[in-house]
Amino acid sequence: MSGAGPTADRVLDLVDRAVRPVALYAGGLAVIGLASLVVVAVVCRYVFNAPIFGADDFNQILLVLTVAFSIGYSGRTGGQVVVEILGIVSGPKLTRWTDIVVKSAGCAMIAVLVWMLVESGVNAAKYGETTLSLELTLQPLFWALAFGMALYGLVLVAEIAALIRARDPDEAAGAATDL
Repeated sequence: MSGAGPTADRVLDLVDRAVRPVALYAGGLAVIGLASLVVVAVVCRYVFNAPIFGADDFNQILLVLTVAFSIGYSGRTGGQVVVEILGIVSGPKLTRWTDIVVKSAGCAMIAVLVWMLVESGVNAAKYGETTLSLELTLQPLFWALAFGMALYGLVLVAEIAALIRARDPDEAAGAATDL
């Protein structure tokens, strides 16, 4: 990993050690469960003419869990869509500071999103928000999404720290994106 200093590297390493297992193990189990359920549901529906009641509810739950557990890792590894026009027309020094501003705005938005997801989870239990067929409460899904978004917020904070501590602008670009 190209580093911006020992402290920033340590912070990025800690964040990497937090988000990678969540995505690989929890997200991986959710994907395996989702794929298995889809295969079993299709076989039951078309081979045995006996659809599984509530399979769509579990598909939606597993899909939400997959996203929740993988968003921090996706953000850390650069798996999200990014338009880097500013880097083409300006130098790395300006890009470094615009990255800090954009990531800071992202942190603020993530904080509001996490707060609203936690509040929505509380309200889901209070007002009886459930899945369509099985009427399973949506509270844990809101909280899982809040957890995943909070992990992404930690990724952004660590990348901001790496960008701020970087002495060389080219080094800053690597420190914020290398995994």
